[in-house]
Amino acid sequence: MKNKIKIGVLTLLCIFAMSCGNGGQNGKVLFESSDKKIKVYESEVNNELEKGLFSNGLTEKDLTPEQITQMKQSIIKNIAINRAIALKGKEQKLNKDKKYTESQNILQEQLLANLAIFNELNDKAKISDQDAKNIYDANAANFTRQEDSVRLQLIVFNTSDSAKANQVLKEAVANPANFTAYAQKYNASIQGVAENGETQEIPLSQLESRFGPLNEAIKNVAAGQIVNSVVTVGNDLYIVKVLEKNAKGLIPFEKVKEAIKTQLRNQKRQAEQQKFIKSITDEYKLSNIDEAIKNIK
Repeated sequence: MKNKIKIGVLTLLCIFAMSCGNGGQNGKVLFESSDKKIKVYESEVNNELEKGLFSNGLTEKDLTPEQITQMKQSIIKNIAINRAIALKGKEQKLNKDKKYTESQNILQEQLLANLAIFNELNDKAKISDQDAKNIYDANAANFTRQEDSVRLQLIVFNTSDSAKANQVLKEAVANPANFTAYAQKYNASIQGVAENGETQEIPLSQLESRFGPLNEAIKNVAAGQIVNSVVTVGNDLYIVKVLEKNAKGLIPFEKVKEAIKTQLRNQKRQAEQQKFIKSITDEYKLSNIDEAIKNIK
């Protein structure tokens, strides 16, 4: 579930519009383009990370180090690409266009409004472990696994790349700690495969029916181990690491606690946001705005 948290955070990283990648351009350089026109600084990456986490009511301790690393890398890409596009806009003198010059105050207001909302929600939408435990105890059936399942990490090749797949398997077995790096390198060109190669939890019956050879290959492989041969499924070749083997039955609370807390937090944030906006519209006499503007053409 923390992966879902991360995705949610990443989608909000640039909600701050023009602020994304435009501040704190000093200190250590984390990325520089080969032509030296684009630089991304550590200070601005850390600032964007802090804002992204803040917007979701999270801190770095709520995510794994690997997830923080992935977020930082995504932020660097976002800033670098935005900066390159902005440079192109300057070349076209769009920074002199009134659509830009006369929009800056509105963009700053949007940023400030977002920060105000997030500040309000973070104070009022906190969820405790006990809140999650109450949901868990009251809905045991929802947290019961109906059959054994697995979670895998895959590196995928086309069948025409058999020699390469076997070479990468040898390297992965010799350097198991680098499996994710191998996955990111080789999966990048394969459509429909997560770049890090990690799957969601897969019921064994589903794995058997759709990917029978994979199901056979992992039967005697323990969690944390790599299958010692390349597995062929249709037109694809798989290098397989078993991440988890899960038995059917009630899932331990600790394993689902963060997922429950995230769902409760999101529900509470939505409710609190509606209440906060209602209070603001009342305080600043905006409750009748629809009526007041209905005749504006």
